Amino acid sequence: MDKLQGDMRNKNMELADMMRERDRAMADLQRLENSRADDLERLRRDLEDSEDRARELSRNRGSEAQDMLRKFNGEKDALQRQLDDRAAEAEQLRRELDRLRAEHELQHQTKDDEMAVLQAGMDHSIVAMANLKKQMGGGQSDLQRRLDSVLAEHALKLRRILDSILRSCADKTDEAVFNLNDPGNPGNMTATVEHVLATVEQAHDLGKMLSSSFARYLTNPDGDQTEVIAAAVGLSNGLEHLLANMKGVSRLANGEDVVERIIKASRQAALVGRQFFTKGQSGAMEQLKPSERHSIILDTNHELQLSLGTLTTLAESLVRRDVTKVSVTNTSEDISDLVEREMLSAARAIDEAVMRLQSLANQPRDSSLTDRQVQ
Repeated sequence: MDKLQGDMRNKNMELADMMRERDRAMADLQRLENSRADDLERLRRDLEDSEDRARELSRNRGSEAQDMLRKFNGEKDALQRQLDDRAAEAEQLRRELDRLRAEHELQHQTKDDEMAVLQAGMDHSIVAMANLKKQMGGGQSDLQRRLDSVLAEHALKLRRILDSILRSCADKTDEAVFNLNDPGNPGNMTATVEHVLATVEQAHDLGKMLSSSFARYLTNPDGDQTEVIAAAVGLSNGLEHLLANMKGVSRLANGEDVVERIIKASRQAALVGRQFFTKGQSGAMEQLKPSERHSIILDTNHELQLSLGTLTTLAESLVRRDVTKVSVTNTSEDISDLVEREMLSAARAIDEAVMRLQSLANQPRDSSLTDRQVQ
């Protein structure tokens, strides 16, 4: 009996130990379950945060793509406006060229008409002299007087015609100087430095030609005036073109002081050339001694050559800048090709951005990733 009671006590003690072990195991299980629930809740919150960040990133990428598209459209519109402006400027320059060509042809026709009038007057004088000679017969002295009178009248008409042409050339030079000083007149915007240098060289030659023809005319005032007229008209046209080209090429100058020197030197050259047309008129020549007339023409030509030399120096100083601009322009594409290339580049960039966003959106979500790995 005692042995049975002792066994029972042992069994009870073992049962109590087992119950304590059970309670401890149940407590451990409860702690594990609570810890697992907390971990699951934390992982769920992390997953939701990761999904929110992914959606925010997708929205940001979409906004960046829209901003790029708006920027591209703005640049495309700006380039299109520049293209339209360049086309309008080219059309305006073409109309101006047509107008100048028409004026040149009209002036050329006017000079031809004046030459025809001059030739007709000379023919009429010759006929009048022949008729006088036939009518007077043996009265040589009276015929000589009348012949001298006709010749003097004819010479006076020729001098008046020459004076009129020289005044016209002076007025044309004044108009060219006025256009040079006019801030609203940009000059020949298509002029290059090489073209300006060629125009200056042409003015050099025309000045020398006018000086030589004037010298021959002063040697024989009753001789042929056609060389003087042709040289004077040529010099006035040359000075007009020179001033327009110099003002146009001044756009290549680096600084307002250089532009001012170019305009001042061009104006000075035109005013010196104008002295040819004013001092060469009969009224001015008659006030000088015959020995002084040649020196006036030579001095004027010398001053003109010096002024043109100054213009040559100023134009040559623009050669490097003009060459750089031309090289850049030559290596650049046409503006329509440039616009098309930029449009294609922007379209490719947008497509690549959309593909990257789609690849990010299609990636499988891994709940085991941490916040830093998701970012």
